[in-house]
Amino acid sequence: MNMLIKTFKFTRIGDIFFKLGILLLPSAFFLSVIFLFFSLIIACFKSKNLLKDNWNIPFILCSIVMVIVCLISNLNLGNFYDLNLDKSLNWLGLTNWIPMFWIFWSSQYYLEDSRGRELCSLCLVFGTIPILISGFGQYFFEWYGPFKILNGAIVWYQRSSENSFQSLTGPFNNVNIAGTWLAVIFPLCCYFIVKYKKISLKKIIYFFIGLATFIATILTYSRNAILNISLASILLMGVNFKIIFLLIGLITIASASIFIFEIPLDFFNFMKDKYIISGFIPGTNKISGISNFWRIKIWSTAISNIMKNPLLGWGASSFSALYYLKFGNEDGNPGFQHTHNIVLEMAHNYGIIVSLILFGTIFLLIIKSKPDLSKNKLNINLINKFWWISTLIILLMHLSDIPYYDGRISILFWIMIAGTRCILRESDLTKIKLNSSNN
Repeated sequence: MNMLIKTFKFTRIGDIFFKLGILLLPSAFFLSVIFLFFSLIIACFKSKNLLKDNWNIPFILCSIVMVIVCLISNLNLGNFYDLNLDKSLNWLGLTNWIPMFWIFWSSQYYLEDSRGRELCSLCLVFGTIPILISGFGQYFFEWYGPFKILNGAIVWYQRSSENSFQSLTGPFNNVNIAGTWLAVIFPLCCYFIVKYKKISLKKIIYFFIGLATFIATILTYSRNAILNISLASILLMGVNFKIIFLLIGLITIASASIFIFEIPLDFFNFMKDKYIISGFIPGTNKISGISNFWRIKIWSTAISNIMKNPLLGWGASSFSALYYLKFGNEDGNPGFQHTHNIVLEMAHNYGIIVSLILFGTIFLLIIKSKPDLSKNKLNINLINKFWWISTLIILLMHLSDIPYYDGRISILFWIMIAGTRCILRESDLTKIKLNSSNN
């Protein structure tokens, strides 16, 4: 009996620590990591299915291959140039991934059912309130930082504008990181709005949190975040995936036509002074100008580098050195630190094999766990739909930028992926029960 009581208390402590860690994740990262670390250690003692779950094997394999690649890279056997990089950066780069694989596995203990994912979502939503307060204070009332507590262990950047306009960043280091967090949390806010059918105080509170999150995302002026929160809104309305792909195809064709047929863009001039809109308008109407877009130059450089060293990659933090080696100070090169695409980033740093295993697994998990997004087919596991959309959004956010290198975003990334694994497991168990009852 005493053993059962101790086990219950042990589990209860882990559950409380996990929720506190999630609640503090965006605003007090240092404290959050402490709470999450102890909660996940407890989860490891309670959950012993690491090798029994086949979805963990690709991540274990990736860890082994990444360590081998780092060993070879440090011996300089795979590089074509002497980049004079600090070799310790290779090992430091592993901390962005291998500990996160552990978070993916161990956090499933707290996300294994719909109730666990709902409580985690609740902590994420309420944990975002300080971000909204600080962000609106920064944007409207000039609350500029940085603000530091605990001897600098917790920093809120609250950056002042260096341009003619102020963009919302809140405690985060830049607009893309802030935009990523807000865009991912928005569908979770919508879950709690939809959950309560009748008008009530709770529904009103969640409505205003969701509305504030949507507005704050727009005020970051992060084009990546604005595009993805728009996609999230479309998915939340229950629009069929086929229609979304059709719209994307039409937009792609229209955009390509502007360059291929050199369609004049003079009719866009009245919108050039609107920062959000002008960011989506090309600066040239000639196809030859496409190669000068920063994203295109970054991606083409990354792909070229990968082709030169496809199996081993170039090591962590190598892209900026290789990019500078190729372009120097040409056109005021701002010195990009990464490839702005997480799949290319892994292939560039650790080789194509690692990238294919890692993101092949993640994309397959996303596809297999996809719930019914139809507006008319809401069921008791409604949280699964909103969780899945948030997971999709955080993955898509990393296809044109890499906010992942902020620890809050990387932990959120793997927490969301872990919850998606739990959704798939829950779905598989339901199918097994249905088959058993039919037989």
